[in-house]
Amino acid sequence: MKTDELKELMGIIEQSSIDVLKLEKGDFKLYYQKQGAENISANIENRKAVEDTQALLEAAEKKTESPAAVKEESGLHVIQAPMIGTFYARPNPEAEPFVQVGSIVAENEPVCILEAMKLLNEVPAGVNGEIIEILVEDGQIIEYGQPLFTVKVSE
Repeated sequence: MKTDELKELMGIIEQSSIDVLKLEKGDFKLYYQKQGAENISANIENRKAVEDTQALLEAAEKKTESPAAVKEESGLHVIQAPMIGTFYARPNPEAEPFVQVGSIVAENEPVCILEAMKLLNEVPAGVNGEIIEILVEDGQIIEYGQPLFTVKVSE
C-alpha cells in the first residue's frame, strides 16, 4: 500500500464513527485507534465497515496508472477522484444524475458523490465547461486519482 493511499484511508477512518480498526490482508496488517478512543483490543463489531474497507483496499491495490490523467488535447480537463469510494452519479436513487454528456458545469458545481465509510462527499467540477465523457459507472468502486469525467473547458 502506498503512503498516499494509507493517508487517505486514515482520513476516512478519522471522519467515520469507527474508533478502532484492525485489518489484516496477507502480509499487510493495520491497527488504527483514534486519539481519545478507549484502549481496547481491536474487536470490530461492525463487520460491514471492515468489509467495505477491505474492498476499498483491494481496489487501491489494483490501481493502474492512467494515461487519461492529463489529456494532450488542449482545452480538455479530466476530473479525478479525490479519494477512494463508491461513485454515485445522482444525489439519491430517484433523482436525475448530477451531470450527463453535454451538461454545462461551473467550477464549484457538484458532478457526483463519492461514498466512503458511509460518508457522502460531493465532488466539484473544478473547472467551467462541458462534460464530454463520463468514464465510470454508477455504483462503481473508485480509486484515488481515477479519472471520472472529461470536461471541455470553456474560456
